[in-house]
Amino acid sequence: MITRVDGILFKRSMLGAHARLAEARDTVNQLNVFPVPDGDTGTNMLLTLESAIEEMGVEDITDLSRVAQMVAHGALMGARGNSGVILSQVLRGFAQGVADRVSVDCHQLAQAFTEATSVAYRGVTKPTEGTILTVARAASTAAVKAAEETEDVGEVMQRVVVAAQRAVDETPSQLAVLREAGVVDAGGYGLMVILDGFLRTFKGQETTGPRAAVAVPADLPRKVGAHALELPEEGWGFCTEFLIDAPVVAFDEVRNALTGMGESAVIVGDDTLVRVHIHTHDPGALIAHATQYGPLLKLKVEDMSRQHHDILEQGKAAPAPPPVVPAAANGAKAAGIGVVAVARGDGFRRIFEELGAGVVEGGQTMNPSTEDLLLAVESVDSPDVIILPNNKNVIPSAQQVLGLSQKHVAVVPTSSIPQGISAILTLDPGARLEDNTEAMEAARQGVDTIEVTKAVRSTSVNGMKIKTGDIIGVTNGKITARGEHPVDVIRDAIKGLNGKGHELLTLYAGEGVSDDEASNVAGELGREFGSLTVEVQRGEQEHYPFIVSLE
Repeated sequence: MITRVDGILFKRSMLGAHARLAEARDTVNQLNVFPVPDGDTGTNMLLTLESAIEEMGVEDITDLSRVAQMVAHGALMGARGNSGVILSQVLRGFAQGVADRVSVDCHQLAQAFTEATSVAYRGVTKPTEGTILTVARAASTAAVKAAEETEDVGEVMQRVVVAAQRAVDETPSQLAVLREAGVVDAGGYGLMVILDGFLRTFKGQETTGPRAAVAVPADLPRKVGAHALELPEEGWGFCTEFLIDAPVVAFDEVRNALTGMGESAVIVGDDTLVRVHIHTHDPGALIAHATQYGPLLKLKVEDMSRQHHDILEQGKAAPAPPPVVPAAANGAKAAGIGVVAVARGDGFRRIFEELGAGVVEGGQTMNPSTEDLLLAVESVDSPDVIILPNNKNVIPSAQQVLGLSQKHVAVVPTSSIPQGISAILTLDPGARLEDNTEAMEAARQGVDTIEVTKAVRSTSVNGMKIKTGDIIGVTNGKITARGEHPVDVIRDAIKGLNGKGHELLTLYAGEGVSDDEASNVAGELGREFGSLTVEVQRGEQEHYPFIVSLE
């Protein structure tokens, strides 16, 4: 029987919680298809825990208060997504509840759980029941009651996990959107899994390998696929996250100023460090306003509408954070001007690398963070670096690098990969950074991009009725054509540009498109538009069978 929890046991429990959540991550991610697909809840919570564990270091420290403070700081620094930020507040509240104690008994542990719940609720501007907050409260209530009846920490945690699971099961009765989707709350489920990891550690059980203590609905994949919510006409907006380091005003002033600039606002921290998580349709305005309060760190902007499409199409977890690929050994890097380009797909990666760029993996369904871009900039062996975001949602993150790197960095706001390719082809290694930026900007503006994909839901756009499964053409970010065959869609989209004097059409074939199919499409377009020179390249991009560049 364990009667006290010290720093060493708490550290082991954190490792156990991480192992349990790693096992359940995909299950938690599958639950997260509504009301806004805020990244992947399981992945975000796992990365938040990893940051906390990294902060603990390798040394075993007996003093619980010291370890709890490390965990709280690490979780705040690495928090991702709405649930990740709330989880960081649970851990922060736990540390405050522990106070300066070297170890805690059952009563003090219950007090720490209660403070964890209180801090988490205070961190959310509009607390909603049927979420991770409800599960946290149920857990702390159970801890208090159990501590009145036993001195066994393991028994307390047993009752905590049972109460948390019961609370998770009840979330659909508290939140209509969960009822409609036919699932439980993803964040609450993730917290219950973490608590189960603590329980296993207290019970002396192994924390790796298959586990069955936390029940997983047998029909979960069917529920997710069959009952996912429709995308609102205006879209879900953008999940925007960042840290404000050493704010120039008090925490409460920052929180009051930013809370009204979007939905699902979770703004936490103190007068030395503030973490902001907001869903907004105008991330640029939010970021610009936030910069007046201090330098922004770890900025991340994600298109939640695109994530919604991707989750419904794939029904699987999001990829791991984007890796950074060093710049090629020759080309732009060797010539003294570095280029960092964002791209997704083996073909596009190869094109940029052959042109001498360092590539950060990212695209419509996976936007790199400011930190990812900063690491890529620093890996380029040049004091002058140009960033090509190649996606409108990456541009805000790229612009934040300007104030974080000691190098001379410029951002050419390319909103598509074809724009980025056209821009890098104008690079003059012997010219100044400013001259290259100006030339790339001119090249970018001379490119129209048509992206061909399948509609994932029925809708109506500008009087155009679209059915699920229709082939649609997205011209410069707007749906302009639909049909049953890519050639018809591309043809109509080009005609919609009203003869802008294009001379070159480059057709980038996506993943799963054969060379013969790409050649046939290119041939038909060449016959239809005789004045255009038509070329075919392999982009190998996901979700978009064809991307068309018109110059």
